[in-house]
Amino acid sequence: MNTSITQERLMTWASVASVVTAGGLILLKLVTYLMTGSMAILSSLFDSIQDGMTSGVNYIAVRQSNEPADSDHRFGHGKAQGLGSLVQGFIILMAALFLLREAIERLMHPVPIEAAMSGIVITLIAIVATIALVWFQTYVIKRTNSLSIKADRAHYTGDIGMNIGVVVSIILSAWFQWYFVDAVFGILVSLYLFYVVYQICRESCHMLMDREMPESFRRAIRKIALDFNEVQDVTDLKTRQSGNRVFVQFCICLDGALTLRHAHNITDEIEAAIRQKYPEADVLIHPEPVVRA
Repeated sequence: MNTSITQERLMTWASVASVVTAGGLILLKLVTYLMTGSMAILSSLFDSIQDGMTSGVNYIAVRQSNEPADSDHRFGHGKAQGLGSLVQGFIILMAALFLLREAIERLMHPVPIEAAMSGIVITLIAIVATIALVWFQTYVIKRTNSLSIKADRAHYTGDIGMNIGVVVSIILSAWFQWYFVDAVFGILVSLYLFYVVYQICRESCHMLMDREMPESFRRAIRKIALDFNEVQDVTDLKTRQSGNRVFVQFCICLDGALTLRHAHNITDEIEAAIRQKYPEADVLIHPEPVVRA
């Protein structure tokens, strides 16, 4: 099966799994909040609501980015993932601000928690479901390096720790009457969400502004080209990422006495070697003649 098609399907499945999981978690946490009245549960519920919203945005972004290149978008639609991630960041920011306000209000006016054991059981179910989703997203990221799936996994990974915190908060608030813990937990979650927003927006801006790939990637590209005996040097190496595609272009310095056909064959072989190691790469190589002294 074509590698790009496999990657597109994996990204789509991961997006669908994220939407379905978010919907299930919202229902579970809504029931739990109505039963307990816990601020920690409300924090987790609100986080799952924004998860559902961002997962929906992510699904649309992934579908759009997987559209093939056309006459108006010669380099494809991969940057839709960067735009989608920025939208996710804005939604999470709104959620964090709302949660911070509610948590401060609850800190000033504590409320006892009811049906604590039911809240703990349902939260544990949510933890298991979230761990399963994060495991699948990690697998997809290894295969596709998708920015949208990375952004999605970031807040679901945070959800695991958050839900563990919910369990601790319920225990301390309901059984030890430490009601302030419930509110403090909400404040800490809101601060974590601010950090998530920073991470997502930074990665999105890197993609939209065509930031260079990591130096390790650039060194690997140079090494592949220089491993060919005919290549004397590699110059003007430029790289960027768009969705799950990586664009690579550079010049190779060849003996000016080589025939055009020979130079062309060398270029093709280098491109094939790069794509073998990086199937997601779109490679453009320009041969540059070096005149003998």
